[in-house]
This record gives sequence, structure tokens and C-alpha cells, in this order.
Amino acid sequence: MELPHRHPIALIDSHNILDDENIVATYTIQVDHPVLEGHFPHIKIWPGVYLIEGMLQCAGLHALHLAKDRISDTGHSGYVTFVTSVDRAKFRTPVFPEDQLTLTAKLIKRRRDHIFYSCEVWKNDKVCASATIGLTAKQL
Repeated sequence: MELPHRHPIALIDSHNILDDENIVATYTIQVDHPVLEGHFPHIKIWPGVYLIEGMLQCAGLHALHLAKDRISDTGHSGYVTFVTSVDRAKFRTPVFPEDQLTLTAKLIKRRRDHIFYSCEVWKNDKVCASATIGLTAKQL
């Protein structure tokens, strides 16, 4: 299963669905990624909003996994994940070009079509960012 995202907004290189509650994914920040040209010109730092987007994509892959029964009936292209909330976002450690990130999402609650995840971004065994992400997988 994959998300419809493509370069330059695809922020997952690989992923592994561990079970019906957990997913782990990886992403390596490329030195020539277009967003780094302007953030910041004197020292290239990966934007916090891209860390959030990576967590959303990680959780989104898991949400699509949970919707696999419905997806198999209509085909993957008919489904997309939409963000419904981002809460308690924290940024602890800056992230730079060539850093390899590990993203995790753990399902913490389901309420009808809404799914909530506790997400983290890791670099070298340190948490760089975390947030509680809410999303839904919907048929278009």
C-alpha cells in the first residue's frame, strides 16, 4: 500500500506495518530537496511542518492499511487520507540534510471514521518531533 504523494512532498522512503496498531517508516532528507533552498539559506534546516507532514504520511499509510477491506472493493485510487487534527506538536532536535529519520505511529483511539495516532520522528535514537495526529480515510 502506498500514498498518492510524489516528489517533492512524498516524505516516506519505506514503511513496515507492524500490526493493526503500529507502523514504522524511514525517510532520508536529500541534500538537494527543493524546500532546503529557502529554509534557511545560511544553514539548511528541515522545516517543522515537513516533520508533521512525515508523521501524517506515516499514520496515513496505517489508516489505509486499516481500511484495506473497503479499499479492496473499490481500488486504492478511490481512497485518500485527510488530516483532521494535529495536537501537542513538539520539536526537540533540529533535522538537517542527509539525516535519516525513523517515523512511528501508534493507534491510540478510533471513533467511527476518525483515527488518532501518537506519532514520533526519531534521529540517532533521539526523538526530534512528536504529535498526536487525527485523520480519516475516505473514498473520493
